[in-house]
Amino acid sequence: MKNHIMRLHPEPFERIKKGIKDIEYRVNDEKRRTIQIGDVITFYKRPEERESLTVVVKDLKYYDSLLEMFTATFERDFKDRYHSPEDVVADTPYYSDEEVKKYGCVAIYFDLLKK
Repeated sequence: MKNHIMRLHPEPFERIKKGIKDIEYRVNDEKRRTIQIGDVITFYKRPEERESLTVVVKDLKYYDSLLEMFTATFERDFKDRYHSPEDVVADTPYYSDEEVKKYGCVAIYFDLLKK
């Protein structure tokens, strides 16, 4: 079991803390490719990174694009905040089209271990 470190903006961090969010969406770059089911992720809240949450990875689902990933999880995770999967993609400025094409995407399903 490996412990991975990730940073989150306040809004998704708080959604995890409240038990609302249990999937993290990322580009499947070199760092994310080392994550395995059963591993632990410690999320640090940006910008100060003084507050953290620890989760255990329970599943990993891989996609070729952000649109494919957000379409697969739209009803479950986004319909209360967005009109369409395309709107979720448009609101995801963190990754370039080149990164997505090169690495693909991963949805990391997890359970919160501690608050």
